[in-house]
Amino acid sequence: MQIKETISEMTDTTTTNLSQRPVLILGSVSFIAGAIIMVLSTMIHPSGEDPFNHPLVLAEYAHSELWVGIHIGQFVGTMMVFVGGFVAIYRLLVNSESSIISLLGWLGLSLTIITASTFAILQAVDGVALKFAVDSWIASPEGDEKDLIFRVAEGIRWTEYGVNSVFRLLQGTVAIIFGLAIAKNLLVNRWIGVGGVIVGIITVIAGIEVSYFAFAYPNFEGIRGISMII
Repeated sequence: MQIKETISEMTDTTTTNLSQRPVLILGSVSFIAGAIIMVLSTMIHPSGEDPFNHPLVLAEYAHSELWVGIHIGQFVGTMMVFVGGFVAIYRLLVNSESSIISLLGWLGLSLTIITASTFAILQAVDGVALKFAVDSWIASPEGDEKDLIFRVAEGIRWTEYGVNSVFRLLQGTVAIIFGLAIAKNLLVNRWIGVGGVIVGIITVIAGIEVSYFAFAYPNFEGIRGISMII
């Protein structure tokens, strides 16, 4: 009798693996493709000036003809990672026999929606609002009006710092939650989950760093750069 129950459990696990395989394949493709789009878009992002030197860096942004397109690319890539990759992971975890894994799946999905929404706000601030402000600043004649428009652009930049920080904190938390769930799930290699937790911790640290120091150095450098690469 015990042998039959063991065989039945193994059969159920195999059936679950096969039924989830299309979801995992689609999610993996979406995740990898989105990550590639995000990294490539960020690599061509203007970064020749000190990002914390506002007069220089905002002038650089104003002269970028690809600015809006770059941020659309970042937006599309990140949505593919979240909507495709993390939703697929949720589908894999939510039907688990473990109530803890299922709960982590639901919590991860909820935070994924919040994080994706936060990133949409970030791209609206950075990719659209900031570009309008810096273009207007560069085009305006010298005088008090030009100084006033610069202050407006600088205020939008400060808003970007805040939203970017919150996004990284949320993004890291999502990675930690899904990483923990995957590490406890027998359907996926446990080391994938451990890697997710490590990446999440680094991203949370990067979010805290932005909260205190803003963009104190160029992209792809320091903790913030590491979190962008991985």
